[in-house]
Amino acid sequence: MISLDDDAVGAIPLSSVSPHVACRIYRLTSKEQARRRLLHIGFTPGVKVIPIRRSPTGDPTAYFVRGAVVALRREQADEVMVKINPPLFPDTGLSPESEDNTKRHLPTDNSPLFSYLNAPNHLNRLINHLQTAVICALPIIMRLESKPLPKYTVALAGNPNTGKSALFNALTGLNQHTGNWPGKTVVVAEGICLHQGTSFRIIDLPGTYSLLASSKEEEVARDFICFGKPDVTVVVSDATCLERNLNLVLEILEVTSKVVVALNLMDEAHRKKISIDIQGLSSSLGVPVMPTVGRLGLGLAKLMDTVQAVADGHIMTHPSQLTYDRSIEEAVSLIGPWIESAIRGTSCRLPARWIALRLLDGDPGLTRGLLNRLTQAVSKGGMSA
Repeated sequence: MISLDDDAVGAIPLSSVSPHVACRIYRLTSKEQARRRLLHIGFTPGVKVIPIRRSPTGDPTAYFVRGAVVALRREQADEVMVKINPPLFPDTGLSPESEDNTKRHLPTDNSPLFSYLNAPNHLNRLINHLQTAVICALPIIMRLESKPLPKYTVALAGNPNTGKSALFNALTGLNQHTGNWPGKTVVVAEGICLHQGTSFRIIDLPGTYSLLASSKEEEVARDFICFGKPDVTVVVSDATCLERNLNLVLEILEVTSKVVVALNLMDEAHRKKISIDIQGLSSSLGVPVMPTVGRLGLGLAKLMDTVQAVADGHIMTHPSQLTYDRSIEEAVSLIGPWIESAIRGTSCRLPARWIALRLLDGDPGLTRGLLNRLTQAVSKGGMSA
């Protein structure tokens, strides 16, 4: 049985505190890396913290702490035990939320409220609460007035259960929203990530095992990677079962060379004593491979540095190309040149080899979409199919 001392009475998880209610951190219940990260970003015992607002999806929540706005997921906020600051008007029964009660008790020279406000320490407390309200409002107002337009679009792709959404939340914080994909009943999350003064539009695509779609969710992911023209595609892979994840990586490398592999869940791989030659893997794939731990926010700065370098053209990728059976390669060599000449000078950015392979696959949905887009691209380029 856990025994609590008198000082611990009244401590509650930070996740249960309502927005704009000031509280102080009592203790952290997290362990090791999670605890160190919370301490590093300012969540130390005794520090004042104020929830500002929650994401439209309910998670994460933005908190004002030590002069900065920090987003925490619910499971992280659950590990921060806090105590609510005392009410603003404890002796009068009044509260800032009770507007009608305040009107009935307007302060006079001999009223308890007047005496309360006239005391120096109580007046200072009132000023402190007013400053807190202003501090909470300013970051939101500034973001609304001066939100920069995204310079690059980044697609987050990956198999289900690779920590992709956790990485997306860590990158975008509260600057995100969700909505249905046009013409589909599939929910896709989109957010903004500011890194080194550059704004990135991040698209969290539904999890998929292959670009050969077998569901509406996989179809949405495939269509955006192939036809959405992202500046960079980040393929989130599970470091604990890399072999299964590399199938999607290789398929995406056939579509675009602007790829960065995020080797996620590295903490789990370390716990299972799995060792990965990251430099060797990067050399074999021909694209950057960056180790990350999305739920703890580890490796994200270097990941975004690499994404920006690939988008800017400072890092040139040379993706590995698969070689198929002789009969397939002969068929590709026959129709590939025709496709290449047809799309030359058009808006189509898909490799002619990939288009040839997909036409040979015979997937009706993808073939129909490819032919429609090829026709549009050729028409805009002033050529006939």
